[in-house]
Amino acid sequence: MADAKVRKTVKVASRLKFALVGLLVGLVIGVGGMLFVQNMGSSSKDAHVQPSVVFDRIVQKSELVSASQTYNITDKVSDVGTFFDLFDLPFTENSFWYRYVGTIKAGVDLEEAAFLRQGRTITVTLSQPYIVSNTPDMEASGVLEEANNIFNPIHVEDVDAFQRMCVEQSEEQVLNGGLMDDARANAEQDIRDMFTAALGDAYTIEFEWREAAEGEQG
Repeated sequence: MADAKVRKTVKVASRLKFALVGLLVGLVIGVGGMLFVQNMGSSSKDAHVQPSVVFDRIVQKSELVSASQTYNITDKVSDVGTFFDLFDLPFTENSFWYRYVGTIKAGVDLEEAAFLRQGRTITVTLSQPYIVSNTPDMEASGVLEEANNIFNPIHVEDVDAFQRMCVEQSEEQVLNGGLMDDARANAEQDIRDMFTAALGDAYTIEFEWREAAEGEQG
């Protein structure tokens, strides 16, 4: 009798065990199926994203700042009074040392971008990068030392003229340096990353740069 009760208890426990295992398997299959359907749905959605739509979204950014450079120009400015510009007047020289610090940013005008798709190759045509901004850091800029002269005092317009010269000099350095090359390379990488994020590796992204017009930056 005791053996019968034990066998009955074992059978009930076995059935309970199989029921729990079945329940767990069912849950796993159910959750897995739901995730599979969701993934299929999102993959199907991504597959229907057109490259032209991605390009339109990129163009909506209007401007792509792709490189920046900080500069520091320190120079001495001197002036001497003259007699009707015929000769210098003695004891009238003044001078000041000035440090001018700023940041230049270069970017690409995306509104001028063009798009061409041929099979699995996307070609993006861009205009040359240009100087987006040239912003001085007035906390770091200023007069370091000055030698004023009561007969020929330093005027505000002297400092303003030097600052304008620094702006011109900094932009010349950028145009003759490598900032524009960096801007082109970074713009290509940023745009390629945007296409890849939306389309995956299904397309090859190539770039063409328009020739800069005469007198145009870049």
